[in-house]
Amino acid sequence: MANILILNGAPRKNGSTASLIKAFIDGANSSGNEVREAYIQGMNIKNCLGCDSCMKTHNGCVQKDEGMTKIYEDLDWCDTVVFASPQHFGYMTAQLRGVIDRMWAWFNLPNHFGIRKNMVLISTARGGDYSMILDQYGIYSKYMGWKDLGHILGADKE
Repeated sequence: MANILILNGAPRKNGSTASLIKAFIDGANSSGNEVREAYIQGMNIKNCLGCDSCMKTHNGCVQKDEGMTKIYEDLDWCDTVVFASPQHFGYMTAQLRGVIDRMWAWFNLPNHFGIRKNMVLISTARGGDYSMILDQYGIYSKYMGWKDLGHILGADKE
């Protein structure tokens, strides 16, 4: 059984991405997994300052916003991270990209950069072209060194 963290980057709480997340959660729970969802739009999360303090001190992020503090705790807890986002101009939403930027501080904690997790992409979009978001997701998988377990795409959904 796995501990699964869903980072929900959808700006609309009840849109098409939410319906795919619900189906994923139902399946994961019925298989005995534990799931936590972070609805990013509703959380207090500041953007990365690019100050490199996390890299220099290895003490985490200098910003102590409650949203990212909770996500950092959930990253320690989980085995699998689900990146859930509708496409905006072909890519993940700014909300989700902001969290991924702030994850740099988590990776720079002592003994964290080598931590290996599994990852999944859930995405929706108008039309059926997922090439850009799949490329972006592949880059994240390669950079993080995490195992790509696949993706769930809702074709012709926004």
